[in-house]
Amino acid sequence: MSTIDEGAAHATTVAAKRSERGRPRSGVSERPDLSAAEQILDAAARLFAEKGYAATSTRSIAELVGIRQASLYYHFSSKEQMLRTLLLRTVEPSLRVAERLSAEPGDTAARLYALILFDTRQLFEAPHNVGALYYLPETRGGQFDDFRHKRDRLRAAYAGLVAESIEPALASQLVPVADRLAELVFATVESVIALRADRQSDDTDADATAVVIGEGCLRMLGHSAGLDVLAHRGELLLDRIDVPEQSGAGHSGTTTATVSPART
Repeated sequence: MSTIDEGAAHATTVAAKRSERGRPRSGVSERPDLSAAEQILDAAARLFAEKGYAATSTRSIAELVGIRQASLYYHFSSKEQMLRTLLLRTVEPSLRVAERLSAEPGDTAARLYALILFDTRQLFEAPHNVGALYYLPETRGGQFDDFRHKRDRLRAAYAGLVAESIEPALASQLVPVADRLAELVFATVESVIALRADRQSDDTDADATAVVIGEGCLRMLGHSAGLDVLAHRGELLLDRIDVPEQSGAGHSGTTTATVSPART
């Protein structure tokens, strides 16, 4: 074999070995439709939600995916990194929608309704109830600062829309408590996390739930008359803007899953 041929063969062997890193080796994945990193995130989300974060080991995540534990570390350096990625995905898409809605003309109450619909639906429809992990003691650590910061930004976006959406006829009564109303709206949206945890089956209609929550929040702000019109405008706004696609592990997003050891 010539030197050139030997070099080509060596390069092919090296490339093959690199391509094998992180591939399933010890079993069959339950989500072969996903990339290796997404399979890991999906498995982590499922186990975190079902068994709890502390009770879930990286070994159990790897076993569920069907890969060796060492292969898992090729994609994620730690369990904390997986949790950070999953938590960020619960807020980043809604934050982007809030920013896009802020640039749209029209009734602020309709924009608030549109944000509530999107946020509620994606919290409800994500494959696993990752939002239930928001209040873990572990999320208070510094490695989760970006998640908490983005969730605070989303909360602030809600507060701005709520303050501008109060029915003028009730302004004298509601404006002094606008901050509390904003917290109530935000908490009402996130109540779907508890609803998912408590429900006995998967037959709950996410769209119907989102509509009930959206209309309930607008009623808190004094919008009883003309509610159907506001809701229709909100739906049209969501149809018009570029809504982020939901990810497999899911609150959806485009957060990069494969990261160098050292996010999320």
